[in-house]
Amino acid sequence: MQRLANFTRHYPRHAEIRYWQERGYCLDPTPRAPSLDESWGEQEIGQIIGREMRNIKAQGFHAILIGGLTNMMAYAWYIGQSMGLQVLHARGRKGENGYTISTHSKMLNPSLLPA
Repeated sequence: MQRLANFTRHYPRHAEIRYWQERGYCLDPTPRAPSLDESWGEQEIGQIIGREMRNIKAQGFHAILIGGLTNMMAYAWYIGQSMGLQVLHARGRKGENGYTISTHSKMLNPSLLPA
């Protein structure tokens, strides 16, 4: 089973953890996306995300699950991919029993995107 870091700002519910287990990932539920000060610029945010990605990689994770603030996730996708991490994104809906994942995708490597 591949280790999946939760690079969001929320704890996943049991059904989300089970979803990833059924697909071969062991999701660490700890939210790893940092809380950011709104006064910080994009360069500072990028540096913080880079540091977090290095920590995730050093801890033996194979992939990250992204979601949340757009700029943070864009940097996490780009930096994570450059470090050899798979970057996954889940899609779903909130319902009576909480958030339910309907599908997920592995994000493309930035070099594969058309200019």
